[in-house]
Amino acid sequence: MRRGCLAGNANSIRSDNISKKEQKASDRAERFPVRVPVRYRLPNSSDWFEASVENVSRSGALLRAECIFEPTKTLDVRLEFPVNKDGLQAEIVCRAEVVRVEPNYRGGFLPAIAVTIHHYRLVQKRQPQTEILGLRPPIYPPQASWGS
Repeated sequence: MRRGCLAGNANSIRSDNISKKEQKASDRAERFPVRVPVRYRLPNSSDWFEASVENVSRSGALLRAECIFEPTKTLDVRLEFPVNKDGLQAEIVCRAEVVRVEPNYRGGFLPAIAVTIHHYRLVQKRQPQTEILGLRPPIYPPQASWGS
């Protein structure tokens, strides 16, 4: 297990810092199913973890991941979208806070991390011609995280 990562079978945990009013508003937010790969880490850590987005809403996102963190932990999150026909790839880089952790359930799905997004930016990058042609894409090192 990597630094700061809890066991994947954690009990459902909610942040005590979230008021009942905020929890109710979050529960009412419409969810949109999205299947996008995501990488996340503790700020300034060199250890990135992989997950997938299950859904997004106006209040945040639900990630399916093997490595989970306690509520109130701040995470750097990177969502990468597929390359478009012009060879551009969009990536959303954000600072998120864990607000809820759910154990694995419903037929063995990975545990879930519910996060709220505090800051984000959209980054576009041009992909090398080899990736556009369908050859194995290079692995890019992660960009610097948000400042503290």
